[in-house]
Amino acid sequence: MTNLKDKFMFRVMVGWIICSFFGTVVLPQGAYAQVLNLPSPGVMVAPSAVTVPVLMKGLRVHPDNPLLFDFIMDAGQSGLALDSTAFRDESQKLVKYFLASLTIKEDDQWVTH
Repeated sequence: MTNLKDKFMFRVMVGWIICSFFGTVVLPQGAYAQVLNLPSPGVMVAPSAVTVPVLMKGLRVHPDNPLLFDFIMDAGQSGLALDSTAFRDESQKLVKYFLASLTIKEDDQWVTH
């Protein structure tokens, strides 16, 4: 009884593999990923506009309290006003990245030259 069952399952699997192969290789459906807003092949792509993001230009360490930093930020060409909350949020994000980099051991850091 198990031999007949094994033969039937084997034939079903072989039939499924043959149908799958035939359906994907012999009769391609033309299903491709559809990404919008891409130029046609061979068309020259214009470069994007130059942007200068918010940058951390430097920091000042107070001699009387070496754990107190003043970060010097440059708004770049971001269009953010220096007193805006968006500039403050972006600056705080950069400060957090900087402070996080100080906590990583030197052996674990990798820099491409």
